[in-house]
Amino acid sequence: MKIKTAYIGEIEIDPLEILIFEHGIPGFEDETSFVLLPLEEKSIYQILQSTKTENLAFILTTPYAVISNYNFDLDEATVKALEINSESEVAVFSIVSLKDTLANSTVNLKAPIVLNTTNKKAKQVILDNEEFAIRHKLSLESIKG
Repeated sequence: MKIKTAYIGEIEIDPLEILIFEHGIPGFEDETSFVLLPLEEKSIYQILQSTKTENLAFILTTPYAVISNYNFDLDEATVKALEINSESEVAVFSIVSLKDTLANSTVNLKAPIVLNTTNKKAKQVILDNEEFAIRHKLSLESIKG
C-alpha cells in the first residue's frame, strides 16, 4: 500500500504495520490509522504518520531516553481497549514538539502514546500524574540518540 508522507514523500508500507487508534488522537479524532516510520537509522526518534492525511505526522521518541524513572500504571479501561495481555506487548512513546533548535524542543510526558505491539492497537493516554509535564525539555542525552 502506498501513502504520501509529510517528511519522506511517497512510500510503500505494509498494511500489517498500520497502527489503529480506535478513537483517534486528541484533536485528531477522525485520524485512526497511522504507521511508525524511522526518522533516520539507529535514531531514538520516529515518525507517527497518518495513512490518510499526508501532512499529519508527529515526531515520537521513547520517554525513557528523556527521563530514566518514567513509570505509570495503565488504567483498566486502556488495558481492555488495547487488549493488552502482557506487559511485554506494550511500547510507550512520547510526542516531541520541535522548536527552533533540538535543545529548545520539548516532549510530552503527560500524554504518552501506548501501543500494543501484538495487535497494533494504540491510544494516547492522559496521565493523572503531576510529576510529568506536557512540555518537558529534551535532555542532552536524549538529543544525541
